[in-house]
Amino acid sequence: MNVKSLLLGSAAAVAAASGAQAADPVVVIEPVAANYVEICDAFGAGYFYIPGTETCLDIGGYIRFQIDAQTGANSPDSWNVWTRGHIDISSKTETELGVLTGFISLNSEYYSDDASTDTYLDETYLALGGFQAGYFNSYWDQGLLGEIDDLNGQTKFNSVRYVYTGDGFVGGISLDALTPSMIGLMNSGDNVPHLGVSGRIGFQAGGVGAKLDVGYDTYNEEAAFRAMASLALGPGALDLGAIYATGWNAYAVTYGANDFQDYSLATPTVIPGVYAEWALAAGYKLNVSDNFAMTPAVQWTSANIPGADNEDFWSAGVLFDYTIVEGLSAKLNVRYTDTPDQYYADDYWAGWFRLQRDF
Repeated sequence: MNVKSLLLGSAAAVAAASGAQAADPVVVIEPVAANYVEICDAFGAGYFYIPGTETCLDIGGYIRFQIDAQTGANSPDSWNVWTRGHIDISSKTETELGVLTGFISLNSEYYSDDASTDTYLDETYLALGGFQAGYFNSYWDQGLLGEIDDLNGQTKFNSVRYVYTGDGFVGGISLDALTPSMIGLMNSGDNVPHLGVSGRIGFQAGGVGAKLDVGYDTYNEEAAFRAMASLALGPGALDLGAIYATGWNAYAVTYGANDFQDYSLATPTVIPGVYAEWALAAGYKLNVSDNFAMTPAVQWTSANIPGADNEDFWSAGVLFDYTIVEGLSAKLNVRYTDTPDQYYADDYWAGWFRLQRDF
């Protein structure tokens, strides 16, 4: 009897427990929502939020195929084919002190003349509001329409810069770390960077704009000044530019081994220290149609030659720019320079053809 009572009691307990479980509510686990990419329109087209953050990211760049050719001057005739992959990564976040920016730009190139591949940092910097620090293109990197002009010396440095912009006005000042080669100390054994100071003031109002750039090389104690203006004119735009240098310096247009040579000697020898004391340039971009433009340009230069009179010469060229489809363009650039006969073996012709896919 005791065994029978025990078994019946156990069965009743199991039944009671089963009934209690059946009465409990059924819990359904909801699926986790996917983190879809959200468009960030605060900083222009192309930006999206990094999931889970307030940081906006933009990824872009281009692929370029180019053929270069040159003949004359003091260099042997040559041509080359090369291809570049370029990528830009930009991050931006709104903060109580302004927009916080991070930027990285990389180039990777392959050249057919020597089968070499070169991958390098093009630019990288951080910025908060108007403050910027890193390795980036200076104001001197900006040229005229047509890519014919030569109105700058060195254009890229490790720099600290502050920029103010507002109501069409821009003003900025930069402290630039000049490498020994930039200031003429390439083979001196001096591996310490030297200080350069550069700045810009400018304005843009409608179709009219103007800017003045100044650069001072503290090692050579010389400066360069550049003025540029742009004007919307007819079916295009007119660009004007001028540069003046007080002496050879990092910001001035200077000339190297394949430029001015002394042909009065049995073996032509490079003349060091030649720079463009004055230069004037102009270019007009004519918009022939919605997808085709041509830009003729011309420049006059007065080169300062140590121990001799200034030598004046001029160059001219034209850029043809055709948009094949959106994001794909073809460009042809041709340039001629009437070189000074006393310092060059022949006049100079150069040009390039480019296919570029931007994204």
